[in-house]
Amino acid sequence: MTRPLVYSAVTTAFGQDGSLDLASTRRLFAHALAGGVDALFVNGTTAEFPALTLTERQALLAAAVEVAGADRVVAHVGAASPYQTAILTADARALGIRKLSVLTPFYMPSAIDGVREQVSAAVHAAPDAEIFLYLFPDRTGVQLTPAEGAAIIEEFDLAGAKISIAGTDYLAQLVAALSSPRTVLSGNDGLLREVVAAGGAGVVSGVSSAIPAPFAELADAIGEGDQDRQQSIAARVSEIVPVLGPSIAALKIAQREQGLIETAVCRMAIDIPDERWVAKITHVLATASPETSSRVA
Repeated sequence: MTRPLVYSAVTTAFGQDGSLDLASTRRLFAHALAGGVDALFVNGTTAEFPALTLTERQALLAAAVEVAGADRVVAHVGAASPYQTAILTADARALGIRKLSVLTPFYMPSAIDGVREQVSAAVHAAPDAEIFLYLFPDRTGVQLTPAEGAAIIEEFDLAGAKISIAGTDYLAQLVAALSSPRTVLSGNDGLLREVVAAGGAGVVSGVSSAIPAPFAELADAIGEGDQDRQQSIAARVSEIVPVLGPSIAALKIAQREQGLIETAVCRMAIDIPDERWVAKITHVLATASPETSSRVA
């Protein structure tokens, strides 16, 4: 069986004052790659992209290329406007990045014509790129049926899609609606086996930016067809994802406690985990990485 893909949606490190910490973010990039992920998904939701300037997003892409090489970077170029999306797309291509992800419009109400305009901006700025349609209706408010999503992908001859929708039903329906094979990825990083069974090519995993190895190991086991190993690793993943997955703040606490970042500061207004949640993070780190000391305060 073909080994599924694991792209790591990496957080952005900030200083105590909220300023961009590129040195720590580089460590996060290297950490994810060392854990076995296939590529870095940069400037996505997990990276708090709405709170980043265009210049900061370009700097983060440049840092990712330095660490991973352009072929192992997926640049999220979605923005609130097609104008900004075109600028971000040009920035990514100037760095040699060919894999791009375009979020649908957000904040202002938008239907399928607005999505076409957004995607068209990226396609015209980088006609030679591999572009993925990024669907996250809970954050954007943009609702496309699976058939509409498939139609956009085929109209613009996109490489595929990144779907952040709970479960795997939508993904399966979109895959079925496509007339030719495309790379369809899910943001449900705790469901890699289920995503593959639904016709997906892999996951874009935010949790892997803190603890990457189990996700890469599960992908290996699926590729090898090793059912017993899959079951064992999937059980580990199912313990990690519910603790770290719901919150960028939780991810950053886990990253800080591994010495990857200096602070767990989020630039966006994100609720901080309470003491009980922090205790669960401590337990997950101890189980996933026994050498990690328990320094959570």
